[in-house]
Order: sequence, then structure tokens, then C-alpha cells
Amino acid sequence: MYNLVVCGGTFDHFHKGHREFLRYALSKSLKLLIGLTTDAYVKEKNKTEGVDSYRIRKLQLEKFLKEEKALEKISITPIDSVFIPKIWESLPIEAIIVSENTVLGAEKVNLKRKEQKKYPLKIEVCPLIKNENNEYISSSKIRKGEIDSEGKSYINPLWLSHKLFISESVRAYVKMPLGKLLKNNDIPEILKPASPRGEQVQNDNGDPGSSTRMTDNPYIITVGDVTTKTFNDLGFNQDISVIDFKVARKKKFSSLAGLGFSGGEKIFKVNNPAGCITPSLFKAISKIFKLKEDNQRIILQIEGEEDLSVLPLILGVPLGSVIFYGQPNEGIVMVNVSEKTKKVAYSLIDQFKKLY
Repeated sequence: MYNLVVCGGTFDHFHKGHREFLRYALSKSLKLLIGLTTDAYVKEKNKTEGVDSYRIRKLQLEKFLKEEKALEKISITPIDSVFIPKIWESLPIEAIIVSENTVLGAEKVNLKRKEQKKYPLKIEVCPLIKNENNEYISSSKIRKGEIDSEGKSYINPLWLSHKLFISESVRAYVKMPLGKLLKNNDIPEILKPASPRGEQVQNDNGDPGSSTRMTDNPYIITVGDVTTKTFNDLGFNQDISVIDFKVARKKKFSSLAGLGFSGGEKIFKVNNPAGCITPSLFKAISKIFKLKEDNQRIILQIEGEEDLSVLPLILGVPLGSVIFYGQPNEGIVMVNVSEKTKKVAYSLIDQFKKLY
């Protein structure tokens, strides 16, 4: 047990790995100094999109430490490098706590201390936490929308091998808007070509602090032929469009040009009959985000019906993405993809009937 130790990090999208790391650090010392990376450092050093603001990350840290009854043991200071901030340099720090993948940073700290004729810090290494698939839990995987804060995958492996059929309880639920309903007279303002790309995406799903998330380049997605054509006609240039050439289950369009596409888009085709979600749809969505290049527009063309594709899309897209789909006779629904909306979508798909 040390008297005073230090640790640092971004602690973005606070997750199970962070909790275990801090518990490890708290177990090693009577007092813990936590260096929390600034927004400027995150943006300049890591070029990472979708990272929560410093304010939100600090609030999440403090909330956890309060739950652990450890607030009196810690001090949080903003940092803009891997090195110990000047305000701490005169303190009698004995050790530095790191994870397995940040040992190099601790060694750099000690090398600088040696140059300054200071004693080296003892390096204590906390093991990384793995999820149910034996994969390390990371904030980047959470931002990509692959796992939740507990490390659980948003795509159940069973869904990749069994066709899922909608249940009556889910059918009634999905008839209601899954996000914010935009009335027809609101749509022109929302669909301005300059928005929302490159701006902060306001979250309407109730996630604390999510409106301050730095979503520099979220994916903009349309589902449905009418919604897609509306966006194309207004020059919105959405990243991904899901279409089936039908409106109200009746064939209406016969070509991509008729929907307003230029012909330079990359096309993915997948079979997905009405009233179900197929393994191939999940796989196609996953493939899109692995292969998509910057500024490349994608069309996911459904052979069957695209009505239910909103749910697997919510689960498959990175956080901060925005999905638009039509609400019959009412307008367009805007879904800001967050951890909360992913949990809702997972719960709904989990109620589908499975064909074995």
C-alpha cells in the first residue's frame, strides 16, 4: 500500500474496464491522483471522433468514485500530455498505475524524471479486462457501436445463423416512432445540406451529456424509398441509404436514378423477406462499415422489405450516427444512435421468434 499514486487516461464512455482499473488503483494507495486528458489533447493527439467532452468524462469519473465512497481519496486534474502535470511534480508520488497497454507511457515518465534528477516511480500494472468473447473492452469499440459499457456485443452470435421473425408484441412497438418524429413542416429545416454533418448532434434519447459529444463526422443514414428520395432531392448526400423500390409494400420505383442517385454509389444487395431479419442483413451491415471509405456513398438494396432494417442498423452503426426513416402518414423519424437506443433495439430484436 502506497501513500500517494498517480494514474491518467481519457476514460471515455466509462466502462467495466475503467471501473476495474480504478478499483485496482484505489487498492494500491491511500491517495490517488487522476490525470484526465483535455478535449484539446484528445482531438490533436488521437484524432478520435465521438469522444465525450472533458466535462462529461469527469462527471462519469466522479459518479463512479462517489459510488465507491472514494471521492475523499482522489484528485482529478486536466492533462495534455503523458507526463505528470507541473502542479503535481513537487508531491511525494510513489508509484504510477497503468494498464497493460500503457506501460510505455509510464516508462517515458520515468525517463523524464531521470533527466530531471528525480527518483523513478514504481510502475504498477493492472491487467486489461476482457468480455464474454475473450476480447479486450475498449472505449473505441464502444464508440464504434460494437459493444456496450459491460463489454457485451450488440450483435448476438445466434442472430448470425438463425432467421428472426417479428413477434406481435414487437410489431406493435415498432409502429411507434423509435426516435423524434419530424412533422412535414419541420423537415426542410432538418434536411439543410449543411446540417447535421460536421456539427454536434443533439441527442433526443435522454442520454446524460450526449449533446456535448464530439461527433465530427457521424454517419447519416436513410431507410425507405420515400425518405431516401426526399434526402436526395434536397441534396443532403447521406452516407448510407436503405431501399427496396417499394412504398407501403407496393412496387413504386424501378431504378436508382428514379430515387435521385447519381450512379457512383457503392451497392450492397441482400435478401430479407417481409416480417423478418435475416443473418445476411446483419452481415451486410457489418460489412458496410468495415469497407466504407471516406465520402463514399452506400446503397443497401433489400430484396424483400426494408421495414425492419432500422433495428439491425441501430445495433450495427457507430455511436453518434443518425438514422432517418418514414413514419406512415405522419412524417420522418430521426433516431440519434446512442448506447440507450442500442439497448432498446437489442431488447426488441431479442423478442423476435427464432427459426431453428
